[in-house]
Amino acid sequence: MMIIKSQKGATLIVVLVILVLITILGSYAMKQGLVNLKIATNSQIQKLLMQSSDVALNHLEKDFALKESANIAGTPVGQVILPGNEGLELQFCFKPSEIKADDSLTENIFFNLGQFRIIKRSSINSNSGVKLESGDFTKGVCDPTTMFAIGRKAVVTQVALSNPNDPAVELEKYELTTLNTDLKQADSDTKRVRVIVTSLSPAMASGVSSSKIYDCLKDHVMDDTSLQNQLDKVNLPNRIAVKTVAQCLNELGVPTNTQVSEYVLRLEENKELLP
Repeated sequence: MMIIKSQKGATLIVVLVILVLITILGSYAMKQGLVNLKIATNSQIQKLLMQSSDVALNHLEKDFALKESANIAGTPVGQVILPGNEGLELQFCFKPSEIKADDSLTENIFFNLGQFRIIKRSSINSNSGVKLESGDFTKGVCDPTTMFAIGRKAVVTQVALSNPNDPAVELEKYELTTLNTDLKQADSDTKRVRVIVTSLSPAMASGVSSSKIYDCLKDHVMDDTSLQNQLDKVNLPNRIAVKTVAQCLNELGVPTNTQVSEYVLRLEENKELLP
């Protein structure tokens, strides 16, 4: 007698379920791997940006130390502490490497007196927009397509200096005078200089055009701690806080790193070297 067994397809269903589970696990593993890769990449980018900002600060200190006694006015620090520049912001591009027309890299000097700008915010009613006080409006701004802080064409670094005008922390004239110095004969003065360095990686900003990055660099100040750049509901209710270069870039999704350093200068015999 022949026995006929009916096939219900159970084996096929089990195999399909196993394939679905394997697919889900594979997709999860791939997604997790991509997340880990992105985290590692972001960490590497931030490290590179931080190093670039450190290099810019180091060059600024060396440049001032080298020229302080002979040509202080030829330094960014010397320019920002000139009379009348209190509360203003000096900006320039730190560009050891710049792409020429033939796509080759060329080396530049640290600071060029023809390539900086001194600016202030253009209106207390707007968080963007700047007004030129002296220098060159466009040459004091980094071009994210040609001006790079490192030879790999990956990082752009813009630098700003200001001579803070906050009276609450203004230094007394003789505060840093050398011990046992006759104050009647002392001819010293002290100045505070705040330095803001913002490094960015345009290549890692997916979908962000170079023109938008340039607009952030061009139309914004970098120091939001100056009195005239802060919110003041008591004395000036209409004044709003500025949006800095770093804040503008962060809104676009551009990887950035900003470092702020403050220096106290004691000016004695080199004061006559200032214009």
